[in-house]
Amino acid sequence: MCLSACAPVYTINHSTPASPLRLPEDGAAHYWAQNEWWYYTGHLTTEDNREFGYELTFFKRITNEDNVPDFLISIPAHWLMDVGMLGHFAVTDFQNEKFQAQEINNFFFNKSKADEKKYDLMIGTWTAREENGKHILCAEMEDYKIELELEPLKPAAFHGQNGIVNKGANHANYYYSFTNMKTSGTLTVEGQPLKVNGTSWMDHEFGTMKLVYPQSGWDWFSLQLDNHCELMIYFIRNDRDKIIDTGGGTFVLPDGKTVWLKKDDIDVKALSTWYSEKTDSNYPASWEIKVKSLNLKLHVNPILAEQELELKPMPYWEGSVRISGTYKNLPVEGKGYVELVGYSKKYPLSYM
Repeated sequence: MCLSACAPVYTINHSTPASPLRLPEDGAAHYWAQNEWWYYTGHLTTEDNREFGYELTFFKRITNEDNVPDFLISIPAHWLMDVGMLGHFAVTDFQNEKFQAQEINNFFFNKSKADEKKYDLMIGTWTAREENGKHILCAEMEDYKIELELEPLKPAAFHGQNGIVNKGANHANYYYSFTNMKTSGTLTVEGQPLKVNGTSWMDHEFGTMKLVYPQSGWDWFSLQLDNHCELMIYFIRNDRDKIIDTGGGTFVLPDGKTVWLKKDDIDVKALSTWYSEKTDSNYPASWEIKVKSLNLKLHVNPILAEQELELKPMPYWEGSVRISGTYKNLPVEGKGYVELVGYSKKYPLSYM
């Protein structure tokens, strides 16, 4: 009887995805997927031309295969909670050269929801949902609050093969993005509500996403160009052997059509570094990106050097960047976000 009462509620499926990704059905939560996240980044401008970057993410994990260390023994995590949820919210204030971030979870008193029939998420007071084709976001922390409406201007970009992306070590997961979302709403700064407009990017991934030794972390780029093209790049690193284990990318054309890029199509060179004393991390801090097949060459530079989320046990750098370069020998500019994970020597990634 005790074993039955303590049995997991959900069954995780670790098999390689085979069925094509489908929308809008797959915008909702998946309770067969060990990991799932919905990820927003974007840039906002106020009526008096103040500029801000923002990140809002919701993570969901089925805990069947996790353990919670206790004082004397380690117990199955699902005895305490079948579904763990976590959220991150960060704002980059260009004018004041300020970066602020906060984490929220459902481990204690915050109620949470990830609906499996429609896109509707909640952790405490933070929410993301879809209404009439638009995404509605709300999140708050000390000094900053967002209440935003996002409208996709292009169809979702399916990455990899039919939305299935190889992550190495026999792992793959579903992944799609809305790469160009018209954004409007209110950003409250230190109690003052400001009307804002801008552009956002949304990622949704689900399945089995885990690193296997000697994989050591990943770099991710979401770049929005002023010629109405977008570029996603991801690389999973093997820092032991100083190689890229797995990678690829997607180039999105103005009409929404996509070009899938293999790892060898993309050349990313780090031009400088930034060191975080707090987490003992030496992050790349500017980049040159070349995609020869597209005749694309970009330089990417952070708005601020210090845009690190010092969140334990996995700190990472996720920041707003400026872009300049050429596409088919014509000048382009843009904005984007870069995520850098697994660089901390103080808090190395665990293999789960």
